[in-house]
Amino acid sequence: MTGHGRTAGAVAGNSPPVALHLPDGTSFEGPVIDLRGADVDPAPESIVDAIRAGEPTRPGHPTVHAPPPTRVHAHVARLGPDADIDRRAALAAVGVVRGVETAHDDELAAARESLRSLSPPSVDAEELRAARRRAAAAGSEAERLGERVATLRGRVTALREEGDADARADAEASLSEATRHLSEASTERVAAAQRLSMLEERARRARDAREERLRLEDRVGNLERAVRGARADAVAPEFHDARRRARSLLDDASGRKAAGDAPSGLRDALAVAAIAPFGAPVVVDPGVAAAAGSLDALRTHLGGPFVLR
Repeated sequence: MTGHGRTAGAVAGNSPPVALHLPDGTSFEGPVIDLRGADVDPAPESIVDAIRAGEPTRPGHPTVHAPPPTRVHAHVARLGPDADIDRRAALAAVGVVRGVETAHDDELAAARESLRSLSPPSVDAEELRAARRRAAAAGSEAERLGERVATLRGRVTALREEGDADARADAEASLSEATRHLSEASTERVAAAQRLSMLEERARRARDAREERLRLEDRVGNLERAVRGARADAVAPEFHDARRRARSLLDDASGRKAAGDAPSGLRDALAVAAIAPFGAPVVVDPGVAAAAGSLDALRTHLGGPFVLR
């Protein structure tokens, strides 16, 4: 079953057509899809989810065929009396979609690249502890053997003076063996010290890299906030103009100061939607459409496709 909803003639404008396909096979097409009189029951939230998700959607859920949603849809995908948006975040999203450049962009790109290229060396804590134990043990063994060699040398010298050839020969043999063991222990001590020095240097570089990563992450965060703020500031004048138009839209439709009664969040949402370039639709509460007076007036204000539900 295919339907086109109720579409106001002038409302079609230049908006790209969208198609809404419901799980029961019902379809609606047009830049404005009016479900107020349709014999269907999709919850507005399910349509919002379908818009934000893009294609494809899960089986058993509505599907919206339209250009991809933008970051702004995260803030104003549904325009209802209970709308409550983070104004600065929404304006920053508008700035992104509109390609607003800021004085911080190059600096942010450089900081992000530095963060991506940072690769701290890996350090195995157990390996470092083992290297320290090995170096300590090798040092102790070398010292012990050094003392033994010194003792045996003294004994050989004493025996040489005494003239005891047999005892001197035994002492010299012991000295030779101890000297050989000392040489091996000294080699092990140097190797262990070098290994420990290498691992400690790697650990130091890893600590430095972690500190640098934290510094860069903090810098990126600060620059991202600065960029968002600059983008929001860049579109703020248009937002305030659009907010005044939203107030006028509701006032003119009712012939009284209805906008003064409208929630502030709704006026913010209508203004953000008005300045954001939309290809994917937004979902408009029927009460908001009624307050606007006509689909033509609402479409002129929004300037993009929408679904009335």
